Amino acid sequence: MNNTINRNRSFAKLSGYSLLLMAVIAGFSFGYALPKIFKPGQLDFAQSNLSENLQLYKFMLLGILIVLLLDILVSFTLYIFFKNDNKKWALLSCILRIIYSLILGIALYYLAINIGQSNNSIVLKNYKSFQNIWSTGLIVFGIHLLIIGALMKLHKLIPGILWYLSIIAGASYILIHLLKTTFPQLTE
Repeated sequence: MNNTINRNRSFAKLSGYSLLLMAVIAGFSFGYALPKIFKPGQLDFAQSNLSENLQLYKFMLLGILIVLLLDILVSFTLYIFFKNDNKKWALLSCILRIIYSLILGIALYYLAINIGQSNNSIVLKNYKSFQNIWSTGLIVFGIHLLIIGALMKLHKLIPGILWYLSIIAGASYILIHLLKTTFPQLTE
């Protein structure tokens, strides 16, 4: 029994540290680097912004790849942590997060093929493909968060505020990205 508690604690810590690292790297990649290239209202200059900031763009791509790999790690650590609470829901959550990671990987491909691209319309087309594919993936991620929220509620040691926040975040991801994919003109 004590061994199981220590193992669960270790996986919880690994998940937590991975999520913190993901937040920092995603903050850099999506919050700092991506807007330097694809400036809202100035998308006509995306290719020249990419050329001028090529090294930053490559670091951004590496950052997104690291986030993707950490997402896969978190999928498994959360499964192991929650499998004693409800194995089916934990497995479904793991599978959904892996599917999300695969979708992010496909979306990342569209950003990666922009390296060396000299045609602004192709750079923009690839960027929009990235946005659309990633947005679809974030719907899957939202469903994953709803299940994690339910698993948190089942796990008696997790404070209620955390599972409430997970449910709210999951519902928000689903709603926002359903609207983005259904009505893309709202986000342009």
